[in-house]
Amino acid sequence: LMSGVKNNVGRGINTALVNGKTGELLDTKFFDMWGGDVAPLIEFLKTIQDGTIVLMATYDDGATKLNEEARKLIAELGSTSITNLGFRDNWVFCGGKGIKTKSPFEQ
Repeated sequence: LMSGVKNNVGRGINTALVNGKTGELLDTKFFDMWGGDVAPLIEFLKTIQDGTIVLMATYDDGATKLNEEARKLIAELGSTSITNLGFRDNWVFCGGKGIKTKSPFEQ
């Protein structure tokens, strides 16, 4: 879903959206949390539809520009570690829009 070979990874938070019923890849994006702006990430998170599997992984720095709103939106996808994510921390996460519990797939 994400790889340097496909040239779809970048500094910050890398995301992949997968249809929870069919397994079809819907979208991949990355959001630069060092030199970029958090607003595009927030808008992206708000558009995710219920039933979508959300995969996230950091590369380099995924936390510097994260604000409380972005962290809350990611927590709503099932993350428990996003509140503690700091500068250059490594983080991988698999959750979903509409999840009722916390994701067990996070490190």
